[in-house]
Amino acid sequence: MWWFFSLSIIPVVLLTGYFTWSQSQLLINHAHQQLKNERDRYYVTITSYFDDQVRAVSDLAASDLAISSGGRFYGFPNAFQQLGDDNIQAQRQLTQLRQQALHQTTDANSKKYQRLYRRFNHQYQSWLARHTFRNVAMFDLSENLVYAAKFDALTDNSPALKNAVSHLLALPDSQRPPWIRTPFSARGSQTMQAWYLAPVIKSGQIQSILAISTTTSSLSATLRQRQRPDTGLWLVNRSHQSLLSSWVPHTNQATLSVSPPKDAIHHALNGKKGVLSPGQHALIPQLTAYRAVNIAKTPWALITCQPQKTAYQPLYRLYTTSVTLVIALFILCLLVGHWLSQRLALPILQLTWCAEQFAAGELDYPVTHRQRQDEIGRLATALSHLQQRLKATCFSTSSPSPSEHTPVMHSDSLHHSLVIAMNLALDAWDGDKVGLAEQSGLWRVYSDKGSLQTRTLDKYLHLETVPKTPRWRNVVRSLDFVIQHTEKLSPYYQPLKQAQQEIQYWITQDKGQR
Repeated sequence: MWWFFSLSIIPVVLLTGYFTWSQSQLLINHAHQQLKNERDRYYVTITSYFDDQVRAVSDLAASDLAISSGGRFYGFPNAFQQLGDDNIQAQRQLTQLRQQALHQTTDANSKKYQRLYRRFNHQYQSWLARHTFRNVAMFDLSENLVYAAKFDALTDNSPALKNAVSHLLALPDSQRPPWIRTPFSARGSQTMQAWYLAPVIKSGQIQSILAISTTTSSLSATLRQRQRPDTGLWLVNRSHQSLLSSWVPHTNQATLSVSPPKDAIHHALNGKKGVLSPGQHALIPQLTAYRAVNIAKTPWALITCQPQKTAYQPLYRLYTTSVTLVIALFILCLLVGHWLSQRLALPILQLTWCAEQFAAGELDYPVTHRQRQDEIGRLATALSHLQQRLKATCFSTSSPSPSEHTPVMHSDSLHHSLVIAMNLALDAWDGDKVGLAEQSGLWRVYSDKGSLQTRTLDKYLHLETVPKTPRWRNVVRSLDFVIQHTEKLSPYYQPLKQAQQEIQYWITQDKGQR
């Protein structure tokens, strides 16, 4: 059984292991490729978002709205200075004008500026409603803030904005870019803010600086709509400062790291892109994809992560299926081996024990499995014949040649042949004495206490009970009947013919002696 089990289960385990390994590599590559595709979709969304912003800023700076408002806000002589005695008073007066559109003052220039503000502010508010920007401001050539679509104290006091305005005005006309952007800086705890600055050109001369404020709230909202709940997303600079809102990644995912791997940030900022598997950063149970994103010529690291349990879920299902299959095959092989043991090994052992008993002189030991139609059945039948031969040999006396037999010896030999022949015929009839007697019509069947008995036939099955004057014709006719119902290929056919010839021989010898 064990050799069968080994030859059956070992190849199956090897094939299952190879299949599992090959499929696991495909599933791992598929998980990596899926995360790469998701990272690239975020990359396209981010770059398209900032490209659209640059296009909108450039179009606004070149529009009639910017050119007209940029000239009129400071087009009359000393407009900004006439709002107050100095710049501080002018800033205060300008703030009041923005807060109170209908505020009446005695200053003619203030009223004129107020009318211009109401006229152009509506158009800027409409433009802001169509785009994702937060505010629009305008500076004159003296770096004074002359307009803001929305009042915000941070606009007046932003050092980064003032430095950018100074830098843009200080550049020669031939070196002045069409737009610049200030670095992103934190604006509260939820978003990052930067300013786009574009010169407003009229007749080839710069007349003002248009400043447009942008935040990452819109970008975060756009990405959130496309982000799966079980993934994390970061856009990180060299200071490990995130450009996106705090909700990215989803912090309610317990298995997701609250920060991206440092190795991924380092590789991305160096211009590389790829995927880090969990084995490369064992403390973080997640799959990480990274690549660089250039925003205003500044590299940022785009990082997207997915929990290992989710990314490798098909791989875990494959492992579970493979283990279940191996266990099922193991149990199946055990059951098949047990069945083969009961079907083949055990009968052979029983017949071997039977032959050993015959060799030890126990000729009455029962021979089983004679009813089987396979090789084991043929072996059992042969052992049964051997048993009858051995019995006949043991009951017969050693004597000279048949020509020297006395009548008594002829009678004993005939009795032995009749016993052997009837037992052989009964074996060929599957041991059914009643069936043989009824179907042949040669032997009487008695009913004894509700059971059928064949007393006359039973006398010819043992040497001790054979009558002194046997009905040998009934035996011969029984052999003829059984031979007629036995196929020539049956292992009983030839022994039956030989038994019939042997009876005829002893009958002939007995008649000759008389």
